[in-house]
Amino acid sequence: MNQTIAKKEILPPQSKVALFYLALVLAALIWFTPVITLVLTALKDAGDFARNGAFSLPKSIRWANFGEAWETGVKNYFWNSVIVTGFKVPIGIVIESLAAFALTHMHFKWADRIFTYILIGLIVPMQMTLVPLTLLMNALGLIDTLVGLTILYIGFGVPFGVLVMRGFFRTVPVAIIEAARLDGCSWFRIFYRIALPLALPAVVSLCILDGVATWNEFILAQIFLRSDELRTLPLGLVQFSTQFATQYNQLAAAVLIAVVPIVLVFLFFQRYFVAGMGGAVK
Repeated sequence: MNQTIAKKEILPPQSKVALFYLALVLAALIWFTPVITLVLTALKDAGDFARNGAFSLPKSIRWANFGEAWETGVKNYFWNSVIVTGFKVPIGIVIESLAAFALTHMHFKWADRIFTYILIGLIVPMQMTLVPLTLLMNALGLIDTLVGLTILYIGFGVPFGVLVMRGFFRTVPVAIIEAARLDGCSWFRIFYRIALPLALPAVVSLCILDGVATWNEFILAQIFLRSDELRTLPLGLVQFSTQFATQYNQLAAAVLIAVVPIVLVFLFFQRYFVAGMGGAVK
């Protein structure tokens, strides 16, 4: 019996661990290949890129690509994205948290049905809403404004945010809420002083997800922004690549400028991410 088991274990445990880590390293290299190519391209001059391609090491590092890309137009697009993201994310999270808390702990009639209606927003494709939204935004005079774009982003982000926050608020013990009510706390005070601090991992997770989604959003920005000076960064990069189609080094530098802020935010808050997303599952 023991000999049979020994024959089945062809590799010792140490070899299995080594193969596992080798597979992880290879997967990481494959995943990082586009990023490495982007960095190499951004550090070359136009002649070096034309002669040697994107995968070769730069003959000389040209940091000026980043400054030229920034001054060519990325600066304006970058700050537009900062403004939209900076307003959309906190306002959206406040609305989503308040709605999720009310639907979870303030037991009122039709709470479950309202939650179901909110979740329908996750099912309806964005493309189906573009025509009525265009008519509505035009009637309100919000076409080609960052305010109108921010309102649209908030509306489309509510269903997923409510889903995540409600799942997390359901983990808050009901006894704590009832004890606070017996002590005379208002619902808003319970939300602000008890529920919201306990839901900090979920809030940080939503900050990351909302920030990335808003920063990278393209379809709504393309439809509802008409002026070049109001373009957000993803939309501006398309214009940038069209205008400077042969300057791949500057285009790569512009893409890196767009990617780095989101990567830094994710790396800084990543320890909250897994714990916060657990709320959606619960």
